[in-house]
Amino acid sequence: MRRDGGYVTLATLVACCLLAGVVSTLVLLAQPTLVLTRLGVDDLVTESLLDSGATASSYLLFTEGKSAQSIDGSTITLTTGTVTLHVTAEAARLDLNTSPPELLKGLFSAVDGQSLSPEAFAARVVDWRDEDNERTPEGAERADYTGREASSLPMNGKFQSVGELRFLRGLSENDYMKLESFLTVHNRTGLLYPGAASRKALLAIPDMSEADASALAGLASDDEIDEQRSLIQKYKGFLTEEIPTVYRLNLVAHSKSGRTGTAEMIVGDANDSPKGYVVYAWSLTGPEAR
Repeated sequence: MRRDGGYVTLATLVACCLLAGVVSTLVLLAQPTLVLTRLGVDDLVTESLLDSGATASSYLLFTEGKSAQSIDGSTITLTTGTVTLHVTAEAARLDLNTSPPELLKGLFSAVDGQSLSPEAFAARVVDWRDEDNERTPEGAERADYTGREASSLPMNGKFQSVGELRFLRGLSENDYMKLESFLTVHNRTGLLYPGAASRKALLAIPDMSEADASALAGLASDDEIDEQRSLIQKYKGFLTEEIPTVYRLNLVAHSKSGRTGTAEMIVGDANDSPKGYVVYAWSLTGPEAR
């Protein structure tokens, strides 16, 4: 972690998080009949480490203005253990609500989807998220869905999570699993950010060549992105140069007792929040997740 003017403030924030965890532990130790038998002190310490990592990451991104690249892979060492931060921009993923149909079609082809045609996949996503019941060519509207949930599917509104895609008419579970890691509902522009997006995600762009996808995926800094402006302009309409403002954080905590925990958080900027950011999603993802 860089030692700059914000380090002391960051250390204070992390210390506060740890103090809260210690207080919670002491309260439970004083009242062992509550939930101590379920959680355990080690669980509380690990979750406190994860909370500290989440606070530190958000502070660095939205208060200090650090780039995702400068934080990704960093490890914070605390008195009770360590937490490693993995940071990626949500603009590395296509958005089920805001990405154009051409990108959705391209992604289905890029992952070698089999249960639908690429055109049908894109059309059915669009029919799900639009507000009408007018079927687009190869799409599916409410009358095409059967079963217990048929009365409310498709939503004719925004996808609330990527998991809802499982209910898309005709999409197999195998194809869903291929698509999941390339999709989000938190990419505000719906376009891909060079350097953040993977090579396979970039291949969703119409007429994207293998060489160009590799070049764009390999950009490691904003300066390198500036140098490739002409290449980015070649795919105008599907790439964005807008600095990402929503990030996915994967946190890995190791307590000194040997306990390991992992968590995932999606966080974005928010001018109307006193913190300067808002948490869209938070979940424990490791074996200790409850």
